[in-house]
Amino acid sequence: MPSLFRKKLSYAMNFSVIRQADTPWGKAFANALAANHRHLILTGTSEPALEALVRDIVRKYPVLVHYLVTDDADTGSIIVACEKINDRFEVDLLVNYAETGFPLTLENEDIRALDRRLKTSHASHILFLHQLLPNLLLHAHARVVDLWCSPQPVSVWEQALLTYHIRFAEHLNAEMDDAGLGIASFHLPVSDGPELPAMAVTMLEEAVPGFCGSSVMAG
Repeated sequence: MPSLFRKKLSYAMNFSVIRQADTPWGKAFANALAANHRHLILTGTSEPALEALVRDIVRKYPVLVHYLVTDDADTGSIIVACEKINDRFEVDLLVNYAETGFPLTLENEDIRALDRRLKTSHASHILFLHQLLPNLLLHAHARVVDLWCSPQPVSVWEQALLTYHIRFAEHLNAEMDDAGLGIASFHLPVSDGPELPAMAVTMLEEAVPGFCGSSVMAG
């Protein structure tokens, strides 16, 4: 992705980072933000899907869009991606999306598959926030939107993990209030239906000051 290796395009431009933008929910949030004239940095695992999303967004909206392929189960991959973002861009919004859900009971999960899934869906969430936090704190009204997508019903042990993360975000939000950083958490259903764009707009209106949902729906 050569565009990320060019010099910083503008010191006055703020970018929104969207994790797992190559998912249905990620695409919905990316399009909603682009319709609000926000420049984007997209991360995900599928380079063809990210490239296609970039092409679609820049065709429709006059915004800058970059992407990075990341492996959310690999701490090194996340750190390298965040270092590139911090070095080249000003970030005032992180859409911290994660897909959770385990098809088997805990005792029947393969240990290697369980380790990778836990890192991808839970540990990486905090790591992305930690790595981008200094960048976010440079802005007076930066926002983090935590998105937890999981099938229903959620197993008891996984619900405990989700509850922990949501409570952690609530405490962090209170601690960061004086610094101007706001953190909002949402629990999302698994879906790829036509309702996603409107739902994404509603959540962004609630979480991001100045977000204009009417401009998205008009587009």
